[in-house]
Amino acid sequence: RAFQYAAAADPAALLFINDYNLESSKAKTDSMVAYITYLKGKGAKIDGIGTQMHCDALTTTYTGIDYMFQQLAATGLQVKISELDVTIKGSPTDPTIGDPQTLGYQAAMYQYIVNSYFKYVPAAQRYGITVWGVDDPDSWRAAKLPLLWDKNFAKKPAYSAVFNALKNAGK
Repeated sequence: RAFQYAAAADPAALLFINDYNLESSKAKTDSMVAYITYLKGKGAKIDGIGTQMHCDALTTTYTGIDYMFQQLAATGLQVKISELDVTIKGSPTDPTIGDPQTLGYQAAMYQYIVNSYFKYVPAAQRYGITVWGVDDPDSWRAAKLPLLWDKNFAKKPAYSAVFNALKNAGK
């Protein structure tokens, strides 16, 4: 009913359904797609799907990311990464948490996510990518250094990875 009420209030509004960790579970992705099909069958106006991707540089799988984007795109709806951050696994007191190697893993994961989005979501269905914060200290996951800028607002390798992936998208 929420979708019906929202559509009645503003017929021109784009309405999205949104969930988190879809890249972490094929069952969750499949359930979301089935739920959207069910809701649309009941007359819900749904224009797009948002995915909150709170990933980890070492444990999130590329196959899970690809599968999610393929399944979301197959719905024909708009697809938006509504929240994106990539943590570096480890304890805040771990001396390797922000070393060049772990920062490289983080950059690689950010780049992979952006590349996968552009590979599997057709241009007409892309609604955008929102990185979930600006600098590490202001993140809700601050201890695991998840964002594109560090505590001094210096660009991390992840910044360049996202920039280059966006610059080369579609080429």
